[in-house]
Amino acid sequence: MKKTDFIAEVAQKSGLSKKDTEAVIDAALETITEALKRRENVSFLGFGSFQAVKKNEREITIPGTTRKVKVPAKYSVRFKPGKLLKEAVE
Repeated sequence: MKKTDFIAEVAQKSGLSKKDTEAVIDAALETITEALKRRENVSFLGFGSFQAVKKNEREITIPGTTRKVKVPAKYSVRFKPGKLLKEAVE
């Protein structure tokens, strides 16, 4: 499902206009992004949670060679689905 399809469905279910729905969705996504930048978890009970997870520095071998390269530590986003979402998808 693309963003435009998602906006159309949410607008239909909520009774809001597509323009208002898009503004709300954009604001929600921006808020989640900003919270993750601050290393805060974002949880929606039953749906799931987003977390900024630190990946430690590691050493990898370049495929096809014996050369080793260090990959620096970085943060990545992890989504852990909640119980209700898992049950709905089963």
